Amino acid sequence: ALYVPHIATQWAGQSHENINQIGEIAGLWIVALICGVLVEKEKAAQTEAVESHRGALMALVGSLDAREKETERHSLRVSAYAERLGREMGLKHQELRSLTRAALLHDIGKIGVRDQVLLKSGPLNDEEWQAMHHHPQIGSDILKQVPFLQDVADAVLSHHEHFDGSGYPRGLQGSEIPLSARVFSVVDAFDAMTAARVYRNSALDYEAACQVLRNESGHQFDPEVVRPFLSIPGEEWVFLAKAAETEGLPFSALGTALEDPA
Repeated sequence: ALYVPHIATQWAGQSHENINQIGEIAGLWIVALICGVLVEKEKAAQTEAVESHRGALMALVGSLDAREKETERHSLRVSAYAERLGREMGLKHQELRSLTRAALLHDIGKIGVRDQVLLKSGPLNDEEWQAMHHHPQIGSDILKQVPFLQDVADAVLSHHEHFDGSGYPRGLQGSEIPLSARVFSVVDAFDAMTAARVYRNSALDYEAACQVLRNESGHQFDPEVVRPFLSIPGEEWVFLAKAAETEGLPFSALGTALEDPA
């Protein structure tokens, strides 16, 4: 930019005033060019961060899947369901991001549950239930160690709390329970009822599962979450389940989980 006035004088024969204007314009153009380069570098850095976060998220889910084969697909389905329900409820971008991340990782604490309990095909006894009840705390403790996942640790800790205060581990009730935990606890239960499990012979059909949600509205589940869930056509839940089964987590839900890396 410092040489533009001299070059322009030799080349165009412009007046001194015009030459200064040309210099100013050239200087602004160079600033814009530099900013453009910086923006492209920032985009590249964000892409690298997204890929890094994608790897970290899927590694965490995969570490549990290595022990409990049905859990990965469960987490993928629940995350996809949670994103759809969150959009129906009008959640903002940051809330959706935290919701899908928390739903994807809500069972990560089961890594700390011994195989005899986690993989048991029959009903758990009291001691085994106590061991299983520790998994929300274990999951929360794990996520607190990951900087870009710290914001979902409390939701993971709270995903077995009940709206009426009868859940665990802290006995929270109503609005004391993080919103994301209230949202994905509904879809978590829906998937648990409608998907195959090692501890039962058959799953519930869509209508039967919805009836359980209606019955538990105000007890286990937040009525303001159950209501929008039931307003979404059953065909959409079937589509999302199939997408998670055949393709992995649907693109929109995974994209939401990975956007705007912290």
